[in-house]
Amino acid sequence: MSIGKIAQSLGVELSSSSREQIMEKERWLKLADAPFPYHDYKVNYDGNIYIAQQCIADRNALLFDQFQYEAEEAQVNTDTWCVGVWVKVRAIINGKEHSVRQYGVHTISKLRGDVKPVGDAMEQAIKSAVSDGMKKCSSWLGIAAHIYRGEVISIRANRNKEGQSQSKFYLQNLEKFGLSEYEYKYGIPVLPDSFKSFYEKMDWTDGIFYSDVFGYRDHQEDEHIPSEKMEKVQERSEAESPAFINDMQANYLRGLIYDFNENAQEADIVQAIIAYLVKRKVDVVQEAEEMGRRFTTVDALPSVHFTSVHRYFKQLRRARLESTEEKSA
Repeated sequence: MSIGKIAQSLGVELSSSSREQIMEKERWLKLADAPFPYHDYKVNYDGNIYIAQQCIADRNALLFDQFQYEAEEAQVNTDTWCVGVWVKVRAIINGKEHSVRQYGVHTISKLRGDVKPVGDAMEQAIKSAVSDGMKKCSSWLGIAAHIYRGEVISIRANRNKEGQSQSKFYLQNLEKFGLSEYEYKYGIPVLPDSFKSFYEKMDWTDGIFYSDVFGYRDHQEDEHIPSEKMEKVQERSEAESPAFINDMQANYLRGLIYDFNENAQEADIVQAIIAYLVKRKVDVVQEAEEMGRRFTTVDALPSVHFTSVHRYFKQLRRARLESTEEKSA
């Protein structure tokens, strides 16, 4: 988002020095939040996207003039076997010092049937919690902020206690893209189409994007297209797009809800979608009926709303999970 455009829209006049400072900050943030190579995006046990600490540290080393961190004493919850630790990061960016403090968490691994962790599991969990805190601090300074905005999503494996995937969607996409189930054990990262241009310029050819998986395009990538061409692009896209979401998209939305409410019924999910779209002043029930469907099942959602609905539920899922982690810590 451009501060200059916001100021112009509000009728706020910026001085030349202010404009230069803002432009410098925006340039730095673009570098900090630039996409990573596809193989740097990972999916953890809970199906959430993350980037390894070393990859974040490498980006920090490139962009920060100086960087240091302090970790407070870790707190261990023996009821949930979860570690929490406050991490403080100090960084110098373009000659100015910034300080951020964030809470890192990690679950302590223990073997099935064991009452408590053994070996160095506690120490490893503390290290991971510190890494989590450092990555969160880095994101507040702009590094890989797109991860925490939910722009990169995952196709989760949804493994049972025996380690077998319960997701046909996941297995179908492993086969479709020729991926190793071992390498993508917990899920497949999916990137927004707005990353495509960057990947092409970097000569990176291994990305998997929204349009590759869900059959629709993220129109953020079209922002650079001249306005006279945009109408033709949108007309073609609307003509090619199906009226309603497909089964894979419907299952994806259901999965987001099941992650934090496994008892949710189809009617509950439909009502949640209706409530969200009502806030956006969209009468999706009437819209679906006008298109020949009754909006009583998730797959009757008009496809034009899929992007906003899936992002909303992604954010809601993250908020619910973070709330649960804070309570357990």
